[in-house]
Amino acid sequence: MNSAPEHDPKQSALPIGVAADKVGGDLWVRFVSALVMVALSLTGVWFGGIGWALLAATIMAAVAFEWGRMISPKAVDLVPRSLIAAVCGLCFVLLPRSFEAVAAFGFFLTLVRSPREFGWLAMAGSAYLALSGWALAGLRGQDDIGRSLMFGLFAIVWSTDSMAYLVGRVVGGPKLFPLISPNKTWSGSLGGTAAGILAGGLYGLFAGANPIAWALVGWLLAVVSQGGDLLESLAKRHYGVKDASGVIPGHGGVLDRLDGHLAAALGFVAILLAIPGLHVMLTGT
Repeated sequence: MNSAPEHDPKQSALPIGVAADKVGGDLWVRFVSALVMVALSLTGVWFGGIGWALLAATIMAAVAFEWGRMISPKAVDLVPRSLIAAVCGLCFVLLPRSFEAVAAFGFFLTLVRSPREFGWLAMAGSAYLALSGWALAGLRGQDDIGRSLMFGLFAIVWSTDSMAYLVGRVVGGPKLFPLISPNKTWSGSLGGTAAGILAGGLYGLFAGANPIAWALVGWLLAVVSQGGDLLESLAKRHYGVKDASGVIPGHGGVLDRLDGHLAAALGFVAILLAIPGLHVMLTGT
């Protein structure tokens, strides 16, 4: 009587090992750093007020510093510009909305450089970062509606970013835009978009809001957040830098980590302003 072939544990472990290699050896570093960032973000958004204002001030200061160093590595005014940007971040959160335009313009001034000397990409990038920074910091506001919208934004962007990274590394396949970002693939983009839609719908159910509306928002923000990632990759390629900085282990700089968040926040605020009553469907209030 023939016995069944013995099970070789090495053979079953091989695909897992291959997948782990494809995901990358820095996975645990990225994971621990992500846990710290998630904890800080959720705590800041939950409590709002001065806690979120301080986090927003830190983010705006880092954005101003990293963007300034990217477009003008020899600049000697990065620190004072960053300090002013931090004040603008506080204003985004703590001052009445009637002052937000002034704070956004002030933040823009901390970012911008002369287009004649540094080119129009530096001007356009500064305007984009000023608007998206205002959107990210100001969306939380001072009420429970802002808290709910921010949690939904985080759920969608985090799901999109994580799944795009994992699917892209494990599945691979044709490149998305190899001239801009050689590591991004169509499989990762589609996987990230699907995850964003699912995360949006599930968040709508969890929050007691309209899950269909949240799923549609999830689709839009998943696409926009990946577009923001590509925009930052384009800027880094143009200025010849690999990472905006190395302040976050495994993730690079604050701009590297928040590129998708900034784009998604700006897109979210845009559709909230463009579609009357959308916030009611998304929050149930």
